[in-house]
Amino acid sequence: MGHKLDEQIIGMCCHIPNYKLNQVVMINTSSPTKNQYLKPFTLMAFIGLFFTSSTFAQTLSFGPKIGYTTTTLKGNDVPDGTDPLSGLVGGVFFKYASESNIVAFQPEILYHQKGAVDMEDGDGIKLNVDYLEVPLLLKFQIPVGETFFPHIYAGPYGAFELDNNFTAQQTLFGITFTSNDNADVEDFDYGAIVGGGFDVQLESFYLGLDARYGIGMQKILNYDGERQDVKNRNFSLMLALGVNLGE
Repeated sequence: MGHKLDEQIIGMCCHIPNYKLNQVVMINTSSPTKNQYLKPFTLMAFIGLFFTSSTFAQTLSFGPKIGYTTTTLKGNDVPDGTDPLSGLVGGVFFKYASESNIVAFQPEILYHQKGAVDMEDGDGIKLNVDYLEVPLLLKFQIPVGETFFPHIYAGPYGAFELDNNFTAQQTLFGITFTSNDNADVEDFDYGAIVGGGFDVQLESFYLGLDARYGIGMQKILNYDGERQDVKNRNFSLMLALGVNLGE
């Protein structure tokens, strides 16, 4: 994304003839092939089948979770000085725990706002991308007494792009020009998540707090027909309410 996009902000905002809008923010007209995302989906499917088997899943709980996320972009094509964006993350989770309650498998379905901004004195570019994210987390719990459960977890995630918005802004001769359009963002992102937190058991439900770091492995942005080295990174802090369904 980097310097190529920075060089063309003025052209995009002022509609200089040699700088067409779709050269800066390309509409995604290509459809990904099925094989393109087969490997990450296959990996996640095997993990899910193993840990949700009847020999492992002894207890089940589920519930909503919501929180704050700060996201940015990393890679060789990301402009220097790019800053993170704050956003919302939330959805539902399902937890399948072992009989000992030490090991658990936790799939989630989350709405996750991601992106980054490169602005100085109001001029620059900003990319917002909304995802439907599906983490598949292997969770290790360490019971402290009967009600307090610290934990750590890790696992892969897959994310489907729901929408995106690319904003470019430039001030010339005291006049601010702004342009909004869709960027050519890949339909699917995948990566890894690591994190930790704790749950507090209260009768038939529990409250949870966790922090996590997401590492995107997919180059998500195309520019001028070329895939750019631009990947998602994010830190999230979430609250959860879990309802115990029993064995």
